[in-house]
Amino acid sequence: MPLILMRLRRIALFDMDVLDDVRLDPRATMSALGVAVASIAFLGLGGWLWWVQSGLGDRTFVFVKSVLIGGAFSVAAWLVWLLVATLVLQRIGHMAVDVGQLVRAAGFACAPLTLALFMVIRPVAFGVGMVAIAGWVACTQIAIQRVSGRAGRETLAANVAGFAAWALLMSLLTTARNPFGPGPFLADAIWKAVVGHAVFFAG
Repeated sequence: MPLILMRLRRIALFDMDVLDDVRLDPRATMSALGVAVASIAFLGLGGWLWWVQSGLGDRTFVFVKSVLIGGAFSVAAWLVWLLVATLVLQRIGHMAVDVGQLVRAAGFACAPLTLALFMVIRPVAFGVGMVAIAGWVACTQIAIQRVSGRAGRETLAANVAGFAAWALLMSLLTTARNPFGPGPFLADAIWKAVVGHAVFFAG
């Protein structure tokens, strides 16, 4: 079994020691980035599958906007997440953070996002998407702790601040006409469309 699949299997089995193996292996940088990009793509794909199952509109339009373009925006926002977390650790926790180690550990910590594929099950789609994102945040918290060598409010604050940056950027990028947000953020696009129509008719 290829090393990357073995590492992903360990994450699936809740063996978080794999994040130490990854962060200390400089050769794992590209595979960690690959895991991050693929996992975030799965988040977008899960939302698109929910959209298709719901019969809400142009499948191709939403695939391009949410999965392809939105996925690229989401990866960029994830890097902002790591940047914000690093700055918080340095400023508040006074910790020196090895950026390479953080990228490798956090990259593999994106693996829970693959659960978003189960958003195809329409009655529980939104909940599945939220569980996938919650698992991502939790694994990233462990990654930050392993890289910094500390646990506590400083690492929690760093992760929360980074995730908040990601979530806010995704919300700002998701509009009724341009549903760039992946996964559950598609529901936000629908809500904005409904509210926009309501305001239009009320006016």
